[in-house]
Amino acid sequence: MGKLLSVIVPAYNVERYLDQCLTSLAACPARAHLEVLVIDDGGTDGSMAIADRHAYEHPDVFRLFRKENGGHGSVINFGVAQARGTYLKVIDGDDWVDPEALAGLMAVLRTTDADLVLSDYNCVEDGTYRVLDHRHAARDVAHYGRTVGFDVARDEEIAKIHSLTIRTDVMRGNGIRLSEGCFYEDAQLVLFPIPYCQTVYYDDHCVYQYRLGRAGQSVDIRSLIAHADEHEAIIDSLFALGEQEADLDPDRRAYLDRGIALFAQNQYQIYLARGMGAFGDLRAFDERMRREQPGAYQAVWKRSIWLMRRTGYAAFPLGVAAYHALAALRGLRGR
Repeated sequence: MGKLLSVIVPAYNVERYLDQCLTSLAACPARAHLEVLVIDDGGTDGSMAIADRHAYEHPDVFRLFRKENGGHGSVINFGVAQARGTYLKVIDGDDWVDPEALAGLMAVLRTTDADLVLSDYNCVEDGTYRVLDHRHAARDVAHYGRTVGFDVARDEEIAKIHSLTIRTDVMRGNGIRLSEGCFYEDAQLVLFPIPYCQTVYYDDHCVYQYRLGRAGQSVDIRSLIAHADEHEAIIDSLFALGEQEADLDPDRRAYLDRGIALFAQNQYQIYLARGMGAFGDLRAFDERMRREQPGAYQAVWKRSIWLMRRTGYAAFPLGVAAYHALAALRGLRGR
Protein backbone atom coordinates (compact mmCIF):
# COMPACT_ATOMS: atom_id res chain seq x y z
CA MET A 1 0.00 0.00 0.00
CA GLY A 2 1.28 3.45 -0.85
CA LYS A 3 2.07 5.97 1.86
CA LEU A 4 1.51 9.69 2.00
CA LEU A 5 4.99 10.57 3.29
CA SER A 6 8.33 8.78 3.11
CA VAL A 7 10.91 10.00 5.63
CA ILE A 8 14.52 9.17 4.77
CA VAL A 9 16.72 8.82 7.87
CA PRO A 10 20.47 8.67 7.12
CA ALA A 11 21.94 6.64 10.00
CA TYR A 12 25.72 6.79 9.90
CA ASN A 13 27.22 6.32 13.38
CA VAL A 14 24.45 8.18 15.23
CA GLU A 15 23.98 5.62 18.00
CA ARG A 16 23.82 8.35 20.65
CA TYR A 17 20.91 10.14 18.97
CA LEU A 18 18.99 7.68 16.80
CA ASP A 19 16.57 6.42 19.44
CA GLN A 20 15.25 9.96 19.98
CA CYS A 21 14.85 10.44 16.22
CA LEU A 22 12.97 7.19 15.62
CA THR A 23 10.86 7.48 18.76
CA SER A 24 9.66 10.91 17.65
CA LEU A 25 8.67 9.56 14.24
CA ALA A 26 6.86 6.54 15.68
CA ALA A 27 4.89 8.86 17.98
CA CYS A 28 3.31 10.71 15.05
CA PRO A 29 -0.50 10.45 15.33
CA ALA A 30 -0.68 10.11 11.52
CA ARG A 31 1.79 7.21 11.42
CA ALA A 32 -0.61 5.01 9.45
CA HIS A 33 0.22 7.13 6.42
CA LEU A 34 3.94 7.38 7.17
CA GLU A 35 6.91 5.22 6.23
CA VAL A 36 10.38 5.74 7.67
CA LEU A 37 13.36 4.49 5.66
CA VAL A 38 16.32 4.07 8.02
CA ILE A 39 19.42 3.70 5.89
CA ASP A 40 22.70 2.53 7.41
CA ASP A 41 25.48 4.05 5.30
CA GLY A 42 28.18 1.58 6.30
CA GLY A 43 28.30 2.66 9.93
CA THR A 44 30.37 0.87 12.56
CA ASP A 45 28.46 1.59 15.77
CA GLY A 46 25.21 0.23 17.22
CA SER A 47 22.82 2.44 15.26
CA MET A 48 21.17 -0.41 13.38
CA ALA A 49 20.55 -2.41 16.54
CA ILE A 50 18.45 0.55 17.68
CA ALA A 51 16.73 0.67 14.29
CA ASP A 52 16.08 -3.08 14.44
CA ARG A 53 14.26 -2.64 17.74
CA HIS A 54 12.04 0.10 16.37
CA ALA A 55 11.29 -1.94 13.24
CA TYR A 56 10.31 -4.92 15.42
CA GLU A 57 7.98 -2.73 17.51
CA HIS A 58 6.55 -0.80 14.55
CA PRO A 59 6.86 -2.93 11.39
CA ASP A 60 4.13 -0.86 9.72
CA VAL A 61 6.28 2.27 9.94
CA PHE A 62 9.97 1.38 9.65
CA ARG A 63 11.87 -0.10 6.73
CA LEU A 64 15.58 -0.77 7.24
CA PHE A 65 18.35 -0.81 4.65
CA ARG A 66 22.10 -1.36 4.82
CA LYS A 67 24.50 -0.15 2.15
CA GLU A 68 28.18 0.53 1.65
CA ASN A 69 29.36 3.94 2.73
CA GLY A 70 28.75 6.57 0.08
CA GLY A 71 27.97 9.72 2.00
CA HIS A 72 24.81 11.64 2.80
CA GLY A 73 23.93 12.24 -0.85
CA SER A 74 24.13 8.56 -1.66
CA VAL A 75 21.71 7.79 1.18
CA ILE A 76 19.19 10.28 -0.19
CA ASN A 77 19.59 8.91 -3.72
CA PHE A 78 19.01 5.39 -2.37
CA GLY A 79 16.02 6.52 -0.33
CA VAL A 80 14.38 8.30 -3.25
CA ALA A 81 14.58 5.07 -5.26
CA GLN A 82 12.96 3.09 -2.42
CA ALA A 83 10.30 5.60 -1.35
CA ARG A 84 6.63 4.62 -1.64
CA GLY A 85 5.23 7.92 -0.38
CA THR A 86 3.66 10.65 -2.48
CA TYR A 87 5.98 13.10 -0.72
CA LEU A 88 9.37 12.65 0.87
CA LYS A 89 11.38 14.37 3.58
CA VAL A 90 14.89 13.89 5.00
CA ILE A 91 15.39 13.77 8.79
CA ASP A 92 19.00 13.20 9.82
CA GLY A 93 19.52 10.51 12.43
CA ASP A 94 20.94 12.96 14.98
CA ASP A 95 17.87 15.24 14.70
CA TRP A 96 14.21 14.59 15.46
CA VAL A 97 10.66 15.80 14.80
CA ASP A 98 7.78 17.19 16.79
CA PRO A 99 5.24 14.34 16.36
CA GLU A 100 2.16 16.59 16.51
CA ALA A 101 3.68 19.06 14.05
CA LEU A 102 4.54 16.19 11.71
CA ALA A 103 0.90 15.08 11.85
CA GLY A 104 -0.09 18.66 11.00
CA LEU A 105 2.24 18.64 8.00
CA MET A 106 0.74 15.33 6.85
CA ALA A 107 -2.75 16.83 7.09
CA VAL A 108 -1.50 19.51 4.71
CA LEU A 109 -0.09 16.88 2.35
CA ARG A 110 -3.49 15.19 2.16
CA THR A 111 -5.06 18.37 0.77
CA THR A 112 -2.36 20.02 -1.34
CA ASP A 113 -0.85 19.12 -4.67
CA ALA A 114 2.07 21.55 -4.34
CA ASP A 115 5.46 20.42 -5.61
CA LEU A 116 7.25 21.81 -2.55
CA VAL A 117 5.91 22.14 0.99
CA LEU A 118 8.09 24.30 3.25
CA SER A 119 7.62 24.17 7.03
CA ASP A 120 9.05 26.05 10.00
CA TYR A 121 11.80 24.39 12.06
CA ASN A 122 13.72 24.90 15.30
CA CYS A 123 17.46 25.08 15.87
CA VAL A 124 18.05 23.34 19.22
CA GLU A 125 21.21 23.36 21.33
CA ASP A 126 22.74 19.94 21.82
CA GLY A 127 22.69 18.83 25.44
CA THR A 128 20.48 21.58 26.85
CA TYR A 129 17.63 21.32 24.31
CA ARG A 130 17.32 25.08 24.42
CA VAL A 131 15.67 26.47 21.28
CA LEU A 132 18.28 28.78 19.79
CA ASP A 133 16.18 29.96 16.87
CA HIS A 134 12.78 29.37 15.33
CA ARG A 135 13.28 29.48 11.57
CA HIS A 136 10.32 30.55 9.48
CA ALA A 137 9.59 29.01 6.10
CA ALA A 138 8.05 32.28 4.93
CA ARG A 139 8.97 35.88 5.65
CA ASP A 140 5.45 37.07 4.98
CA VAL A 141 2.97 35.41 7.37
CA ALA A 142 0.22 35.99 4.81
CA HIS A 143 1.79 33.25 2.69
CA TYR A 144 1.25 30.53 5.29
CA GLY A 145 -1.55 28.13 4.44
CA ARG A 146 -1.35 29.04 0.75
CA THR A 147 -0.12 27.39 -2.42
CA VAL A 148 1.74 29.97 -4.50
CA GLY A 149 3.74 30.13 -7.70
CA PHE A 150 7.29 31.33 -8.04
CA ASP A 151 6.06 34.85 -8.75
CA VAL A 152 5.61 34.88 -4.95
CA ALA A 153 8.27 32.34 -3.92
CA ARG A 154 11.03 34.20 -5.82
CA ASP A 155 11.15 36.80 -3.04
CA GLU A 156 10.56 34.43 -0.13
CA GLU A 157 13.02 32.50 2.03
CA ILE A 158 15.19 30.02 0.16
CA ALA A 159 14.25 26.50 1.26
CA LYS A 160 16.53 24.64 3.65
CA ILE A 161 16.71 20.86 3.85
CA HIS A 162 15.13 21.09 7.31
CA SER A 163 12.04 22.86 6.01
CA LEU A 164 11.72 20.90 2.76
CA THR A 165 9.12 18.29 1.87
CA ILE A 166 9.02 17.49 -1.84
CA ARG A 167 6.76 15.53 -4.14
CA THR A 168 8.56 12.22 -4.77
CA ASP A 169 7.79 12.27 -8.50
CA VAL A 170 9.66 15.56 -8.86
CA MET A 171 12.86 13.84 -7.76
CA ARG A 172 12.38 10.40 -9.25
CA GLY A 173 10.53 11.39 -12.41
CA ASN A 174 13.23 13.84 -13.44
CA GLY A 175 16.21 11.67 -12.54
CA ILE A 176 17.53 14.12 -9.96
CA ARG A 177 20.57 12.73 -8.18
CA LEU A 178 22.79 14.32 -5.58
CA SER A 179 26.57 14.20 -5.40
CA GLU A 180 27.89 11.24 -3.42
CA GLY A 181 30.89 10.98 -1.15
CA CYS A 182 30.90 14.62 -0.05
CA PHE A 183 29.32 17.11 2.30
CA TYR A 184 27.00 20.04 1.46
CA GLU A 185 24.83 18.24 -1.10
CA ASP A 186 21.77 19.59 0.77
CA ALA A 187 22.12 22.67 -1.44
CA GLN A 188 21.57 20.39 -4.44
CA LEU A 189 18.49 18.85 -2.83
CA VAL A 190 16.79 22.23 -2.48
CA LEU A 191 17.94 23.75 -5.80
CA PHE A 192 18.20 20.93 -8.36
CA PRO A 193 14.40 20.39 -8.36
CA ILE A 194 13.49 24.06 -8.93
CA PRO A 195 13.35 23.83 -12.78
CA TYR A 196 10.75 21.05 -12.39
CA CYS A 197 8.58 22.74 -9.76
CA GLN A 198 5.67 25.09 -10.28
CA THR A 199 4.10 25.54 -6.85
CA VAL A 200 5.09 26.00 -3.20
CA TYR A 201 2.96 25.62 -0.07
CA TYR A 202 4.06 27.44 3.12
CA ASP A 203 3.29 25.50 6.30
CA ASP A 204 3.61 26.95 9.81
CA HIS A 205 3.96 23.59 11.60
CA CYS A 206 7.39 23.49 13.27
CA VAL A 207 8.27 19.93 12.28
CA TYR A 208 12.06 19.56 12.20
CA GLN A 209 14.15 19.90 15.36
CA TYR A 210 17.68 20.61 14.15
CA ARG A 211 20.43 19.83 16.64
CA LEU A 212 23.22 22.41 16.75
CA GLY A 213 26.49 22.38 18.66
CA ARG A 214 27.43 18.76 18.02
CA ALA A 215 31.15 18.36 17.36
CA GLY A 216 32.09 17.79 13.74
CA GLN A 217 28.96 19.20 12.14
CA SER A 218 29.48 20.20 8.52
CA VAL A 219 28.23 23.74 9.20
CA ASP A 220 31.10 24.35 11.64
CA ILE A 221 33.73 26.65 10.10
CA ARG A 222 36.51 24.19 10.93
CA SER A 223 34.64 21.52 9.00
CA LEU A 224 34.02 23.96 6.13
CA ILE A 225 37.75 24.61 5.87
CA ALA A 226 38.65 20.91 6.17
CA HIS A 227 36.19 20.04 3.41
CA ALA A 228 36.74 23.10 1.25
CA ASP A 229 37.30 21.00 -1.87
CA GLU A 230 33.93 19.34 -1.43
CA HIS A 231 32.27 22.71 -0.87
CA GLU A 232 33.79 23.99 -4.12
CA ALA A 233 32.63 20.85 -5.95
CA ILE A 234 29.04 21.57 -4.89
CA ILE A 235 29.43 25.19 -6.00
CA ASP A 236 30.63 23.92 -9.38
CA SER A 237 27.50 21.78 -9.67
CA LEU A 238 25.27 24.75 -8.81
CA PHE A 239 27.05 26.96 -11.32
CA ALA A 240 26.55 24.21 -13.92
CA LEU A 241 22.86 24.15 -13.03
CA GLY A 242 22.70 27.90 -13.47
CA GLU A 243 24.24 27.67 -16.93
CA GLN A 244 22.02 24.74 -17.92
CA GLU A 245 18.89 26.64 -16.90
CA ALA A 246 19.81 29.93 -18.55
CA ASP A 247 16.40 30.07 -20.27
CA LEU A 248 14.35 29.31 -17.16
CA ASP A 249 11.40 31.67 -16.68
CA PRO A 250 12.30 34.87 -14.77
CA ASP A 251 10.59 33.95 -11.49
CA ARG A 252 12.21 30.54 -11.01
CA ARG A 253 15.48 31.95 -12.35
CA ALA A 254 15.43 34.67 -9.68
CA TYR A 255 14.80 32.04 -6.98
CA LEU A 256 17.62 29.88 -8.33
CA ASP A 257 20.04 32.82 -8.42
CA ARG A 258 19.23 33.72 -4.84
CA GLY A 259 19.74 30.09 -3.78
CA ILE A 260 23.13 29.89 -5.49
CA ALA A 261 24.13 33.20 -3.92
CA LEU A 262 23.13 32.00 -0.46
CA PHE A 263 25.33 28.92 -0.74
CA ALA A 264 28.20 30.85 -2.33
CA GLN A 265 28.35 33.19 0.64
CA ASN A 266 29.75 30.29 2.68
CA GLN A 267 32.69 30.19 0.25
CA TYR A 268 33.55 33.79 1.09
CA GLN A 269 33.37 32.84 4.77
CA ILE A 270 35.93 30.08 4.16
CA TYR A 271 38.33 32.59 2.58
CA LEU A 272 37.92 35.05 5.45
CA ALA A 273 38.52 32.27 8.00
CA ARG A 274 41.68 31.18 6.16
CA GLY A 275 43.09 34.69 6.46
CA MET A 276 45.32 36.84 4.27
CA GLY A 277 46.76 33.89 2.38
CA ALA A 278 43.35 33.34 0.77
CA PHE A 279 43.17 36.79 -0.84
CA GLY A 280 43.95 35.57 -4.35
CA ASP A 281 41.48 32.70 -4.09
CA LEU A 282 38.69 35.00 -2.93
CA ARG A 283 39.30 37.46 -5.71
CA ALA A 284 39.41 34.73 -8.37
CA PHE A 285 36.20 33.18 -7.04
CA ASP A 286 34.38 36.50 -6.97
CA GLU A 287 35.45 37.34 -10.52
CA ARG A 288 34.41 33.88 -11.69
CA MET A 289 31.01 34.32 -10.10
CA ARG A 290 30.53 37.73 -11.73
CA ARG A 291 31.47 36.30 -15.11
CA GLU A 292 29.63 32.96 -15.00
CA GLN A 293 26.68 33.66 -12.70
CA PRO A 294 25.76 37.35 -13.00
CA GLY A 295 22.31 36.85 -11.47
CA ALA A 296 23.68 35.06 -8.43
CA TYR A 297 26.51 37.60 -8.21
CA GLN A 298 23.99 40.41 -7.88
CA ALA A 299 21.85 38.38 -5.46
CA VAL A 300 24.61 38.19 -2.83
CA TRP A 301 23.27 40.17 0.13
CA LYS A 302 26.08 40.28 2.70
CA ARG A 303 27.34 43.83 3.12
CA SER A 304 30.88 42.65 3.91
CA ILE A 305 31.15 41.03 0.47
CA TRP A 306 29.87 44.12 -1.29
CA LEU A 307 32.29 46.27 0.69
CA MET A 308 35.19 44.17 -0.58
CA ARG A 309 33.87 44.40 -4.13
CA ARG A 310 33.36 48.16 -4.04
CA THR A 311 36.85 48.77 -2.67
CA GLY A 312 38.47 46.59 -5.30
CA TYR A 313 39.07 44.01 -2.55
CA ALA A 314 41.14 46.50 -0.56
CA ALA A 315 38.78 45.87 2.37
CA PHE A 316 39.73 42.18 2.50
CA PRO A 317 42.15 42.61 5.47
CA LEU A 318 39.42 44.46 7.36
CA GLY A 319 37.01 41.60 6.61
CA VAL A 320 39.53 39.04 7.89
CA ALA A 321 40.07 40.98 11.11
CA ALA A 322 36.33 41.46 11.66
CA TYR A 323 35.65 37.79 11.02
CA HIS A 324 38.24 36.60 13.54
CA ALA A 325 37.13 39.17 16.13
CA LEU A 326 33.54 37.92 15.88
CA ALA A 327 34.70 34.30 16.04
CA ALA A 328 36.66 35.07 19.23
CA LEU A 329 33.63 36.81 20.75
CA ARG A 330 31.43 33.82 19.97
CA GLY A 331 34.01 31.58 21.62
CA LEU A 332 33.97 33.66 24.80
CA ARG A 333 30.17 33.61 24.91
CA GLY A 334 30.20 29.86 24.50
CA ARG A 335 32.38 29.25 27.56
